[in-house]
Amino acid sequence: MKLKLFLIIFLISLSGISRAQNPKWSNNTADVLEQGRKEIGIFSPFKMGLKNNGELAVHPILFFIIPNATYKKQWKSTENYRLASKHTFTYPSFLLKTLSRSGVGGILPATSTIPQLFKLNNTALFSIDKFNQTFTFSAGFDLCLSAGDSDFSYIEWHIVYPRTYSLNNTFTPHAGIDVTGNLYKKFIYEYKFNTFFLTNVDAGIITENQFKITWQKSDKFAVKAGAVYSYGTFPFGKDGGLYPMFDVMFGF
Repeated sequence: MKLKLFLIIFLISLSGISRAQNPKWSNNTADVLEQGRKEIGIFSPFKMGLKNNGELAVHPILFFIIPNATYKKQWKSTENYRLASKHTFTYPSFLLKTLSRSGVGGILPATSTIPQLFKLNNTALFSIDKFNQTFTFSAGFDLCLSAGDSDFSYIEWHIVYPRTYSLNNTFTPHAGIDVTGNLYKKFIYEYKFNTFFLTNVDAGIITENQFKITWQKSDKFAVKAGAVYSYGTFPFGKDGGLYPMFDVMFGF
């Protein structure tokens, strides 16, 4: 149960921290960190603002069991809108092999055959500011390329299942909308709705409703907390689950 909760929190934390009136913190919008700006969280990856409106993110601890990297590029920024794209690479084979065991820590059957898996997530982001809020529309897909024999089951956990679905089925489209604004002084709210379109005929759709509040004490310290509700058609039938979200962020 502890491992399940950790993996869920980790996957959610990759989304980043909420946008605020203070643009220094990373966010789920089409904005990027300022060049030279760095941040890291207890669960969130290390992020750094690059030149030419770029942003790089790597989870330093989990990198050794699931190599990962995200590059975010802002292509256009005007007074009315911003346009960006985000590209994430992960190599999950080693982690899946580690989780293929009997007993404690075993998630997949010990008899599972894990191929070489290379997963890419590509997402387009379009942000506009209206009514003192930021609306961000996103659309993209997961693409997984594999090499070698493959025989392993789905990880049938809420949150995890739609994000690992492409490991078995190559392709997973997704789309969403994110609304962010100032709640009170240094408190920022964010609501995010995501939809995953699972490609098998009998798989259906997974939706997520996420709400969180971030306290941005300064440019160097922030705390966020919230919850996400996942619902849809899983291999065992229609089901839903509510999960907490929490992180402590440090910027420098």
